[in-house]
Amino acid sequence: MKKILVTSNIKYDKYGNLQNLISQDWFQFLNRLGFSVFTTGIINDKQIKSELTKINGVIFSGGNDLFSVNKKRENRLRDNYEKKLLKICIKRKIPILAVCRGFQLINSLYKGNLDKLSGHVKTFHNLKVINGSKFVKFKSLKVNSYHNYCLTNVSKNFEIVSRAKDSSIEIAEHAKYKILCLMFHPERYNPSQKKINKLIKDFF
Repeated sequence: MKKILVTSNIKYDKYGNLQNLISQDWFQFLNRLGFSVFTTGIINDKQIKSELTKINGVIFSGGNDLFSVNKKRENRLRDNYEKKLLKICIKRKIPILAVCRGFQLINSLYKGNLDKLSGHVKTFHNLKVINGSKFVKFKSLKVNSYHNYCLTNVSKNFEIVSRAKDSSIEIAEHAKYKILCLMFHPERYNPSQKKINKLIKDFF
C-alpha cells in the first residue's frame, strides 16, 4: 500500500501550545483510494529526510494563510517548514500534490503572484481544461472552492491547466517535476468526485 504524507494546519491554542490540525476528510478520502496516510509536526531537516524515505508522495494541504498575507507567527512557522520539505521533495523527485494553500506556497516559492479575491468560498464552479496536461485526462470538472486568495499567473516553470471564469488559476503542473497544483479541495465533496478520485489515484 502506498504511503502519503499530508501536511497539517498549525495554530496556537489559548495556552500558547502549538497544535497540529488535519481534517479527517484527508484520511477518509485517501483511504478510499487505497492509500495509507500519515502526518507529522514541524520537524528538523534530518527528521524530514528520514521520514521521506518511507513515503510515495506528499500532499501540501490547505489551512493557514501564507505569512505574506497574514502575519501570524504560526503562518511563518508553517511556511518555513513546508518550504524546506518542498525543496527536499523536489531534490528526491517525490510526487507532490499541492492543494489550495499548498498551491499558493509553491507559487510563492517560484516567485508567482497572490491576489485577494471574492466569490470563492463555500461554492462550486465549472472548469475547462485549457491546455494539454500530463495528469488531467478529462476536459471539464465541477469543483468546490474555499479560498480568499488566488493566482492569476505562475512562473515559467509551470503550465496552466485550468482557470475559473474570473481567470484565476485552478489547476497547474510543473513542466519538469511531478508536481500537480489544485486550488480546489479533492478531499471535500466535489460534484465531479469520480473524476477527481481517478486523478489523485493515478497521480500517485
